[in-house]
Amino acid sequence: MTTGTVDELRAALAGASVPELRRRTERLWREWQDRPGELLEALVALWEPDSEREVRMGAAMLLGAVAVAERAALEVMTTTCADDADWRVQEALAKGLDWHCALRGWAESVPLLESWLTHGHPNVRRAAAEGPRVWTARPHFKDRPDEALRLLGLVRADDSAYVRKSAANAISDISKKHPELVLATLSGWTDTTSAGAWTIKHACRHLTKSHPGETAEILAGLGG
Repeated sequence: MTTGTVDELRAALAGASVPELRRRTERLWREWQDRPGELLEALVALWEPDSEREVRMGAAMLLGAVAVAERAALEVMTTTCADDADWRVQEALAKGLDWHCALRGWAESVPLLESWLTHGHPNVRRAAAEGPRVWTARPHFKDRPDEALRLLGLVRADDSAYVRKSAANAISDISKKHPELVLATLSGWTDTTSAGAWTIKHACRHLTKSHPGETAEILAGLGG
């Protein structure tokens, strides 16, 4: 890797809007996919305290693709990327994980998602809840909505409201196509903690309209 390589990547990512950033990262991956180790090294070098936000966002996305070939990229994602204070970089981290799972295969990525959902860093857990949305639009989970709900259930009583909100939104998404399954799942989550109850209540946003009676029973059991 040379200084010129890092400068080239920085110039390719700087100043891009979010839609353009995705197009640029996909182009960069096509150009670099036969040199994943070199790309990983360059992306790590890009991550400086004064790096432009869009550069860090693009790097977080690209690391997801790189990690298919270079597993060390996953550690960069769960440390350097997850530690970034900008929420937009955290959105990019979730997109990077989604990209990784799509390239690797969603069925093969289930253990990784479970690992991230039980990770010690809240930004890692949030990326795992947020990245696959809409979960049941993804291969593997499309035919296994129960498995998506099982994984999201791992963070239903998370200490972080940021993580719980993502999980609740994802469950609410699933309830649009699988209301009976979500109702049964939520009924089985006999959470007594305020955190768990919060997630269940917020996951019922669509169910309160489509299945008001059954939802009211669930909320009543939570004291809601």
